[in-house]
Amino acid sequence: MLSVASSIFVGSQGDVRSAEGQPMLRENEEAAWAARVQQLVDAGDVTDLDRSLYRLSADIDGDWTFDGGRLIGLLRVMPAPTRVLLLRRMTEGLEETAVHDPGRCRGLASLIVLVAHGLPVDQLAAWREPLMAMAAGEMTLWEGWRLTCLVEVEQAAGRDVPDPVVATVRRTALTSETPGELRALAATIVEPVLNPGEPWAEQVITHLTGAEPAWHALVAHALTAAGSRPTGKWQRLGRGLLADVGPDRAREAMASWVARAGEPRTVPVNSQYGTGIAELELDPFNARALQGFAALLALTPAHPRSAAALGELVEAALIRLPGIGWRSPKTASAAVQALTQLGHEDAYAELGRLAGTVKYRPTLKLILAALARRTAHRPLP
Repeated sequence: MLSVASSIFVGSQGDVRSAEGQPMLRENEEAAWAARVQQLVDAGDVTDLDRSLYRLSADIDGDWTFDGGRLIGLLRVMPAPTRVLLLRRMTEGLEETAVHDPGRCRGLASLIVLVAHGLPVDQLAAWREPLMAMAAGEMTLWEGWRLTCLVEVEQAAGRDVPDPVVATVRRTALTSETPGELRALAATIVEPVLNPGEPWAEQVITHLTGAEPAWHALVAHALTAAGSRPTGKWQRLGRGLLADVGPDRAREAMASWVARAGEPRTVPVNSQYGTGIAELELDPFNARALQGFAALLALTPAHPRSAAALGELVEAALIRLPGIGWRSPKTASAAVQALTQLGHEDAYAELGRLAGTVKYRPTLKLILAALARRTAHRPLP
């Protein structure tokens, strides 16, 4: 999981160069850095050591192989409490670096992972546990580098990342403007299939426990839905997966899941909008599955339960949250599109009901357009 900028070689003038041929440090500069770091390590001066490593990271372009691993070796022989204190200072500094010099974050994050390597979990606790608690208690973080470090350290040590932290990693990867390398890391985490903390998602997770592989494939496919109007290829694959599960069985399960989308969270986290506890904010990772389930319901045999569940999903997605706005207009659009595609009397009756209750204008426009098309194509008596 560790990333380094490039391999290095020694140029003709005795300077250390990157693989691209750019000078990094001359041999005398490398020796001076090693002596400086050794002095600070011997003194246990974590504050100046942190500052020095920050400056060195810029000089070597974040490539900690520049000296064949000598400097990392010096840092790893520090007493464990001193190493952990250094880890804490460097990790705290990542947040500020993400604001002022984001290009330097990868090198600093790599250093954190390298310094943490080999420390047992009990000795890492003073660094690890506060990060875990922070991650588990937030809907998202504004930047992803601290989480990137945490996940890389856990994976390098062969430890599973706790589910609440996985949830924040996934959400931050989707929403942060400075996600670090969370998007690639999040893609490597396949369990749990959905983020716990929302009643409907926990019902899905429970349903999948011990379920046949066809169910797992169906839920995984729902997570790949792109937008409110899935492609023809996506729908063809969906029909095949529904056939594997059984269309009626799939409909009953999915309808029961999406109908619960309006229930408050079971696990409290702080709002990403700074409005307190996020009781009704929709998890952006899980929202993709809701949109996928809506699209899959449109491919199942017509049934009043499907129409009712999709109508409930529209209303749940358009709850207006104080200080935030509409909960998830994209999910509402997906549910309206599914009702339109179902095309039977129960679906249009549900659209007619929603036309009298929905206040969010873009969604209302979709509903009215669907009803107008229905009227235009209905044969005259």
